[in-house]
Amino acid sequence: MTLSNRLLDAGEFYAAGLFEFPDRGTFYRYANAVRRHFERAALTPYDGGRLYPCGRGVYYTAGSAVRPCFSYTFDCDFRRLQETAPFAVEAMRGECGRLPGFPSGHTIGGGGYTHSFINYPRILAEGLCGYRARVEALADTEFRAGLLLVLDGIETYRQRCVAHLREAGADGALVAALEALPVRPPQTLYEALVCWNFVYYADGCDNIGRLDANLLPYWRGEDATALFRELFTHVDANDGWSGALGPDCNALTIQCIDAIHGIRRPNLQLRVTGNTPDEVWEAVYRSLATSCGQPALYNEALFQRELAKHFPEIPAEDRARLSFGGCTETMLEGISNVGSDDGGLHTALVFERFMRGPFAEGKYADFETLYRDFCALIRGEVVKMLEEVTAFRKARALYRPQPVRTLFIDDCIDRGRDFNDGGARYAWSVANVSGFVNAVDSLLAIRTLVYEQALYTPEAFLTALDGRDEEFLARARRCPCWGVDDDRADALGADLAEQIYTAYSLVECYPSGKYFPVSNQFTTTDWAGGMVGATPDGRAAYTPTCDSLGAVHGKDTKGPTALLNSVAKLPLYRVLGTPVMNLRISKPHLATVLRPLVTAFFEKGGMQLQISCVSKEDMLDALDHPERHENLIVRIGGFSEYFNRLSPALKQDMLSRTEY
Repeated sequence: MTLSNRLLDAGEFYAAGLFEFPDRGTFYRYANAVRRHFERAALTPYDGGRLYPCGRGVYYTAGSAVRPCFSYTFDCDFRRLQETAPFAVEAMRGECGRLPGFPSGHTIGGGGYTHSFINYPRILAEGLCGYRARVEALADTEFRAGLLLVLDGIETYRQRCVAHLREAGADGALVAALEALPVRPPQTLYEALVCWNFVYYADGCDNIGRLDANLLPYWRGEDATALFRELFTHVDANDGWSGALGPDCNALTIQCIDAIHGIRRPNLQLRVTGNTPDEVWEAVYRSLATSCGQPALYNEALFQRELAKHFPEIPAEDRARLSFGGCTETMLEGISNVGSDDGGLHTALVFERFMRGPFAEGKYADFETLYRDFCALIRGEVVKMLEEVTAFRKARALYRPQPVRTLFIDDCIDRGRDFNDGGARYAWSVANVSGFVNAVDSLLAIRTLVYEQALYTPEAFLTALDGRDEEFLARARRCPCWGVDDDRADALGADLAEQIYTAYSLVECYPSGKYFPVSNQFTTTDWAGGMVGATPDGRAAYTPTCDSLGAVHGKDTKGPTALLNSVAKLPLYRVLGTPVMNLRISKPHLATVLRPLVTAFFEKGGMQLQISCVSKEDMLDALDHPERHENLIVRIGGFSEYFNRLSPALKQDMLSRTEY
């Protein structure tokens, strides 16, 4: 019996397809793996709704150790594989070993991760019959043969879904729709949503797309809020990601915002302009008041300006597809390959090592020399990290094709190239900058206490820091800090940001495009802080780092305007991956303060703002009575998360945020 047949018998369908034709090319083998998985992976039970699939999709089939993955091509749980198919462990280790890991000691969030938006509007317009016709028109190569395998697998999956729905006695309209969709184009809004939901699952439940813009041609005045809400529960069930709304808002924009109340995913992102209608702002207030943190707000004009500057070859009609995948990484729906948190710079960790190395050794007689050397160090770390990312991207192009993404994202079919090998129309990569504000405030404390006031030698400074000396901590709290509109403090922050962001241009992205910074510290702030000792910004050892470009919690003592003024002094336009900014506003003041704050912040160069409206009282009650707050949602980093799912350290971190 062949390895492939033994894997089929063991229920490892994806792995069976991968090893079924060992002499074929890489793209064909991975396409065949996808086909076999679609053919056999267990379907989720029908929940009685108007959309199917539902629940956890086939990419998350229980029991399988090897499964397709929209980012890394496949995931392998070797512990589980040892139980289900120990005879295949060596072969899978060989397959995994083709791709290098990330040796960097400070990659926070990512490590070769790639979110994407598939081309939903083209799928709706052509149907998969149109896609099959385009693939069949290609030259007879393994690329063509592989894409046909993917289409065959998706078709089998559709037929299995229909049979399952009939057996379950499902709604007749749903059965009738899936009997034809997505093979042919939809005719109505309901059919379009059935089609959209199906291909969302076929892609692996990543990003949900630009619903209001792309569904408008099918809208005939009906209220689809309940259908959008059902779709959003499917995204949430799969830990799915993001979807953009606007900037040309319509009735569906409001319906989508109303549908997200009390749901953490997808992360809805509203592209805001000076013409965003009042009724959309009212919908934003209603939604945020449910404490779901939805939607986040984006400066449409500034993102468009920077995209046009960096990519003059992208026409305006393609830039109109602007979306923010994953946590909030900037991409173009259906036509881009963007490494999303491809790597990262752990600024707080780099600083701490520098503080306990050259600074502790007393090498610096003045702060200017210290700061110069730290900047040189951090620029070098950026370059090193991006070179690691480049090596990974080159190896991925050879050994990790993405057949489903290759089918669904332009221009892979036309170019005859895999998505990971330069097939997409546009490409770039974003890598995270985390712990930035911790480093800024720590540098300010050293400058003040050691070099300006001469209260401590470096050795005494570190002794007091590690000993949590109360007098030292009180003095550190009185030092200039980020987030209070202090020009001198903000100037240091802006200069450090410039040093870091500029370094991203020193490495050439592969296979094309550029590297850009992103700042989207999410739940990773917990384990990011877990590798960093005490820092002079007031952080205790091994506690979470800062979760956005806002102030260290508790230091933003002069109000939201001062905080946003500080953030706007950064060269945010360089953070094309998106600079996340968290703000917590009490519900009664939303309708009064939010729009003016957003307008002023965006006019000064702010690019993104996300709002939490969870009261401290609710969070405290959730600590004692989590069963009462199963749907309590907080905004953290670039996305929303259920409060009960946060680690104890992150729950305390959320409680320490200033509420305006």
